[in-house]
Amino acid sequence: MKLIIKLFFLCSLLIATPASAHTLHFTQDDNGDNTVELIGMYSTGEIAANTPIKLIGKESGKVLWQGRTDEDGYCTFTRPAMTYEVELDAGAGHQCREDGI
Repeated sequence: MKLIIKLFFLCSLLIATPASAHTLHFTQDDNGDNTVELIGMYSTGEIAANTPIKLIGKESGKVLWQGRTDEDGYCTFTRPAMTYEVELDAGAGHQCREDGI
């Protein structure tokens, strides 16, 4: 019985590990000229190439701009005049959303 419990515990660790090992995230940098440079990546270090991006107005909830990262995971956009959120959506459970800068 103890062996079965140990095996179950080990199997549950193996199943849970890959799910948390590939998290999508991004950084934002102010270019100083009313533009923002975004870099999309995964927690594994893999770049988030050609990933859809949306800028969403915080108060209105409306999409203000849509684009994609390039093949190197970069995207530069003009900063909206209102407060906004940035959303990356690589599909299959790989989404992230943060306040814009």
